[in-house]
Amino acid sequence: MVIHPGRPLSSELRRCLAESGLSCLMTVARLRGEPSQRALAGICAIRDHLLQVDCDLQQRPSLTPAAMAQAVSACDPDPEWKERILRGMTLVAMFDGEPDSEILSLLDAAAEAFGVDARPVKTYRNVMLDRQMIVRFDIARRGFLRQAIEATVRDGGLPAFASTLKVLSGHEDRSMLERFQTLRGYPPGSFGKAYADFIERNDFAFPGATGGPPPPVFRHDCCHVLGGYGTTAAEEGGVVGFQAGFERLDPFDVIMFVMAEFELGIGVSPFIPGEWRQLDPERVFAGLEHGSHVNTDLIRDIDPWDHFSDPLAVVRDRFAIPARGRSPQYPEPLAVNH
Repeated sequence: MVIHPGRPLSSELRRCLAESGLSCLMTVARLRGEPSQRALAGICAIRDHLLQVDCDLQQRPSLTPAAMAQAVSACDPDPEWKERILRGMTLVAMFDGEPDSEILSLLDAAAEAFGVDARPVKTYRNVMLDRQMIVRFDIARRGFLRQAIEATVRDGGLPAFASTLKVLSGHEDRSMLERFQTLRGYPPGSFGKAYADFIERNDFAFPGATGGPPPPVFRHDCCHVLGGYGTTAAEEGGVVGFQAGFERLDPFDVIMFVMAEFELGIGVSPFIPGEWRQLDPERVFAGLEHGSHVNTDLIRDIDPWDHFSDPLAVVRDRFAIPARGRSPQYPEPLAVNH
């Protein structure tokens, strides 16, 4: 099943799917009593940024799984909508708090009633059972890092693959490092200079440096620059949501990277430890809507070096990246004791 975040909808279908889908999401949020603030924040963000309708969540009824399936099918029998709603229900459940068997049973029943792949529910089950290695493996296999690695090797061939292994083993790649350092001298306002400024503002290492990120990660960092995202945990959720909007992958798999890393405490990245409840649900889904306007997969289908010399504004226009509508946020600098 291919999920199309930017698929156009008629106003009638949008309203119908919103009413049925939001009822499904609210059913999850109410299962343990009053909906939590984080679950409501996620549902509000889905309503406001993805569905873009005016709908009072408190007026949406809770539904049985069979009634959910019937309501969604009455809007449109295309199974994509049930796939989307099941993913939304699973993400809301993860935002809601500690995974438990009651919610798992509801998700299982919904997947069966919908007649769709229960893979998102399997992910929830693995999180609930603390199967961290399986969760990490699935994210690595299905998420954006695999695409970034493939694109790096495609554009750079075996030398790029060898450089990636060299950096991952903790060794410096001098030629790669020096190439990236040249970006400091690119013209002000260029994409390349903006990338270099982003790296230095955050006190990151350039690819190729000892302890620096492997080359594929720089494609993700370029998305920070192109989309206008900072580097707090909440902003990481936003930029990965942005990627989920344009990548030719299941958005659920892309978003699961930050869910695991910053919401569920499952460290996926080798560079940062897992954290709990640090995402901003609104920014994740606002990012998804933002990325749905982009006309190119910025991870898979471009080599940033082909565009670094161009003005950042021109590159954004080239790929139909709209203004984000909010300023990027960065971590507060650590206080220095004298």
